[in-house]
Amino acid sequence: MNQLRLSLFTVPDLSIGRAPLTPQNSQFDSRRVAYLDGMVAYLESLFDNLRGRYSRSEALSRFERCLAQLPYAELVKINLNGGPIVREIPTARDRIVFNQDRLKITFLDGLHRRMESPAIPAGRYSPEVSRVVSALSHGVSETALERVLSACDVGLSPVIKSLRDLQFIDDVDPSAPIVPHGLSEGNRDRLTWLGHACVLFQTARASVCVDPFLRPHITWTNEELTSCFSDSFGERLFFEPYSPQLIQLSPAQLPPLDAVFLTHQDIDHCNLGVLMMLPEDVPIVVPDYRPDRAWEVDLEALIQNVLGRGRRVIRLRHGETMTVGDIQATAFPFFAEMPSSLKTSWNCYLFETERAAVACTADSAITDDSVDFLVGRLGGKRKAFVLCARLLHSGKKSAGYRDELESVFNFTRLWAWYMPIWDLFQPVEEPGISEGRFRTLSRRTNLRFYLPYAMGTAPWYRIVGANDPLSVPMANLSAADVCALSDKLQAISKGPALFPGKFAQPFSLLEA
Repeated sequence: MNQLRLSLFTVPDLSIGRAPLTPQNSQFDSRRVAYLDGMVAYLESLFDNLRGRYSRSEALSRFERCLAQLPYAELVKINLNGGPIVREIPTARDRIVFNQDRLKITFLDGLHRRMESPAIPAGRYSPEVSRVVSALSHGVSETALERVLSACDVGLSPVIKSLRDLQFIDDVDPSAPIVPHGLSEGNRDRLTWLGHACVLFQTARASVCVDPFLRPHITWTNEELTSCFSDSFGERLFFEPYSPQLIQLSPAQLPPLDAVFLTHQDIDHCNLGVLMMLPEDVPIVVPDYRPDRAWEVDLEALIQNVLGRGRRVIRLRHGETMTVGDIQATAFPFFAEMPSSLKTSWNCYLFETERAAVACTADSAITDDSVDFLVGRLGGKRKAFVLCARLLHSGKKSAGYRDELESVFNFTRLWAWYMPIWDLFQPVEEPGISEGRFRTLSRRTNLRFYLPYAMGTAPWYRIVGANDPLSVPMANLSAADVCALSDKLQAISKGPALFPGKFAQPFSLLEA
């Protein structure tokens, strides 16, 4: 008997109204709303003052210069059509605070590439929708789906019919496997890179996935065939074959997982749309949370509010270890991606078996303390060790934290709301690892491979249409970056090699 399954060209995404769900609107803080209200009132008063002293054109010119200096000025717009001179943009409040009533679940369409993604205004019923999406992601019979729908407190049957009409739900043969053969077979410790900072570590007894940020299968436009694929991009070294025929891995194609680990709150590491597709009983491991740190998102509360209280969320604090099958997972501190004055509880993870070890550091800086921890756990042991990190660097600190060099602030994340102005140019560590620390790690552990990751490095992160729902502006490694890294690794006596695994193809660590 056939089953219904969410199309592999479809992945759910979340927003507050029309504003994408980001750390900035994953929680509510009344101070942000007060800032917006106060900014509007101030600007109205400012223009009235300027208008009383200058001509309208001069007053407007001075007003625009002042507006450009204000943090979050993009939340308002100048109104020249009568009435108040300044107004909030329609998405202003949705961009800065969490409002569960305005929660929407959209469905990214990689097949037909619609410019407007169909959406369900789920609001407080998002856990119910999540339960249905989870069932559909892995295939469900008509009868079983009816049972799931009847258990919901809101009528979702018309929604399912609409999704079927839009070809977002397929009628499939459940006996036809969708998990790639390599990901479902094998009894050795093996590591698979799945794009960006997502890795899959598997043994004979367990499978854990870190930071799953997976896109739907994609049909490419003619323009993208020329702009998204080039030998100058570093990913040509990580895909086999590298061509427009390469296929992204849908979240539904992941093998059965024993746990998912999240390093931090950014949506390219904690993506609720992907998590929604997972079976509801898969444990989701998140960093600890401190209420006195307003710049941290309480990921346990967010996941359970949006995906449902039935989701099993586990907080893992720095230094704590949990066992998943024959894998020991230990959390250690995450540094960077935040001004130094704003400490976080975010996690890097070390995964160990008797035979192998993998450290996933995402966007973190690997500090002296990080090296001491890894050496303390792995020093003198023969187990093959893989480091997953951003690029090697000189070790020179930058003058203040920047998401982008040209921008003093980044207004899609939380830190800009809370950073003291005197810390604006405080020296901070670069993400990744310095060459000196890397040599220490190479000398004192059995570091066999280095996987440069968490920098995009896939064609689907280069979709340039700003209005395309599939567009994810993200830095990508160049081929020159990867070749330079390879040269540095080769210069280290008995040092590690560049990780040889290809996208979605497991690499056995016991063959190292």
